[in-house]
Amino acid sequence: MKKIPTILGSDEMLDKAFRRVKKVRVTDQRGLKRSKAEAVGKVNSLVNTLAAQLNKYVKAFPSIDRLHPFERELIDVVVGVDRLKHSLGALDWARKTMEGIKREERDAIKKAGGADEVGKRQNAVFGRVSSVMDKVAGDLEFLKGARHKLKSIPDIRPDEPIVVIAGAPNVGKSLIVRQISSGKPEIASYPFTTKNVSLGHMMVKRRRVQVMDTPGLLDRPLEERNPIELQAVAALQHLEGVFVFVFDPSETCGYSLDSQRNLLKELKMSFPETEFIIVSNKSDLQASAEGIGVSAKTGAGIGHLLSAIEGLI
Repeated sequence: MKKIPTILGSDEMLDKAFRRVKKVRVTDQRGLKRSKAEAVGKVNSLVNTLAAQLNKYVKAFPSIDRLHPFERELIDVVVGVDRLKHSLGALDWARKTMEGIKREERDAIKKAGGADEVGKRQNAVFGRVSSVMDKVAGDLEFLKGARHKLKSIPDIRPDEPIVVIAGAPNVGKSLIVRQISSGKPEIASYPFTTKNVSLGHMMVKRRRVQVMDTPGLLDRPLEERNPIELQAVAALQHLEGVFVFVFDPSETCGYSLDSQRNLLKELKMSFPETEFIIVSNKSDLQASAEGIGVSAKTGAGIGHLLSAIEGLI
């Protein structure tokens, strides 16, 4: 999804194609033969340029039916799977239709009885092809927006285990990601959140494991989430891994321990098949009240957390 090329609009594609058409010249023939050869060359140039560009766009987007359930659900949340398939299908229809016009009119040009008829046939192709492109203008605009949205999705690999760091806001989730990651975490966005997420990696038993702090979706009660947000949360259920739930026993995060416990209870109900590791952060401020005591700020206790993760991956 990161390699989807820039999507041009219908008018931009036509302008680009017609600029190439103007460069088509035939110099080794004369008279009607030259007119026919030049017209065929221009028709081929126009259609081939547009068809190649459309095909490039279609091939660049992921094949929906071959996607991992996590990727498919995330794409559905971001742009809508049905709408995406429709627009990609429309581009493929346009390509095939223009190829058919090219074959049909190219044969007619070759059979034309005079230069006037050759010109009319050539212009007919230009008009018909432009009409086809107009019909998919809306689909190109949709795909242009879809490309932008899909490129912003964090590069989560469904074939690799993931450690999801969850908990109320301001409990130190992103700091813990940095502490347990082997390198600098990538900062990315997650669908329908206003906050960036940190995506890092660690090695467990010679296997690369992803580490992600949860977006704004997993830090508040279920009743505060809309259906689309819930679907984005549900996408995480398709990933193999564990949850690390972070408590702040000092309550300096702005949330009481009771509200933090209620959030943990809801997450366990939402992810019944997932193992949870319980961590209490800010142990430098207050003694651990829940699970493994750590300090994301100083690194104290992180070794115990890593051992717990290794035991479940």
